[in-house]
Amino acid sequence: MRSYKRTDRIASLIKQAMSEIFLYEVHDSKIQAAIVSHVIVTPDIGLARIYVRTMLHADEEQRLALLEELANHKRFLRAAMAKKINLMRAPRLEFYFDDFQDEVARIDELLAKLNAPDGFHND
Repeated sequence: MRSYKRTDRIASLIKQAMSEIFLYEVHDSKIQAAIVSHVIVTPDIGLARIYVRTMLHADEEQRLALLEELANHKRFLRAAMAKKINLMRAPRLEFYFDDFQDEVARIDELLAKLNAPDGFHND
C-alpha cells in the first residue's frame, strides 16, 4: 500500500473542491463545462497547478477562452477553495489545459498507420 505524501492529499482535496466550485458556484458556462483532470501542488504548498479539460473536443481558440475565463475568476476561485479546504494559507492557482486525451488520440492514429497493411493508409 502506497503512503501518500501531504501534497498528494492536498492536490486531491483541491481537485474535489474545484470541481464542486466549477459546477455550483461559478456562473460562467465555459467554466461550468470544464473538468478538473488533475492537480499538482508544489512541495511548499504555495502553488497549485490545476489541469482542466472539456467534455467535448475544444479547438485552440476555445481552450484559450477557457483559460482566460479561469484567469479572470482566479481570485474568486482561490477564496472559494480556501473556504472548502482547511489550510493555513491557500496556494496560488495556475490553470493549464490538459491535452492528454488529444495526445492519446494522436498516438493511436500513428500506431494505426504503422499497423496498416502495406500500401494502405488511413489519410
